[in-house]
Amino acid sequence: MNFLKKLFLGIALNSLTILLCQKLFNELFNDFYFQGTFIELILLALIISFLNLLIKPILRLIFLPLIWITLGLFSLIINIIILKTATVFMPVLIIQSPIVWLIASIIISSFNSLMYK
Repeated sequence: MNFLKKLFLGIALNSLTILLCQKLFNELFNDFYFQGTFIELILLALIISFLNLLIKPILRLIFLPLIWITLGLFSLIINIIILKTATVFMPVLIIQSPIVWLIASIIISSFNSLMYK
């Protein structure tokens, strides 16, 4: 039950975060494009939530020495990997600039960290 509760909360939060990033980055950089319907937004949020719940802990365990050596900065790379993997499964999100990848992954992961604490 706890897994489903986190998954549904993650879907809602990730949907809002993607829309927030789209508004923010279209104003500043014009490099973040979500080109999909509401259903595709929910599916993308589902994929991001699923990856955060299942794959991210495995990646953190695998890259734990690198996270320690870089004092946690390698976690940003893991967040970019999660976001990039979600866009491979659901190609409705187009991010063109590496800086936007980094900032979007920071924003999405910070909202997700609020949910998982």
